[in-house]
Amino acid sequence: MFKLKFVPLYILVTLMLILVFFQAWTFYLGTTDVTFERLTGSRPYNEIQEMSLRRYKEGAISPHLFTIKTEDDKKIIEKFSKDCGVEKITVDKLPQEAAETDKEMVEVIEKSPYIYLSRSYDLQNPKEGRMCLVFRDKEHLYLFINGNL
Repeated sequence: MFKLKFVPLYILVTLMLILVFFQAWTFYLGTTDVTFERLTGSRPYNEIQEMSLRRYKEGAISPHLFTIKTEDDKKIIEKFSKDCGVEKITVDKLPQEAAETDKEMVEVIEKSPYIYLSRSYDLQNPKEGRMCLVFRDKEHLYLFINGNL
């Protein structure tokens, strides 16, 4: 039979289950593939063998740095050209916001054989265009992209 003295316990258990659900959902939304899809607008490309994500402290542009392992840079850069509108630039055209975010990243960019940056972007309104910065070191391809504010 149903006893009234257990009603608070049932309510507490229900609230705990709701909490566990929302924690799992938040974890899923923060995974690398979901974040990549949310920021670039397309699923992770088939040419990507391995990908990791580094989030920086909340700042003016809410930056994310994807470290990508791939065998075919050209195809991935073509896809970034389509998704982010990147074009080849030189180090002196590096955005100040990127340089201020991570000094170590700037050192890698300076040694990179190529640098690609979005043609147009709006840091205050990412829906109008995100800043995508693509560069490479000896082992990995990197995508530095601003997130949501």
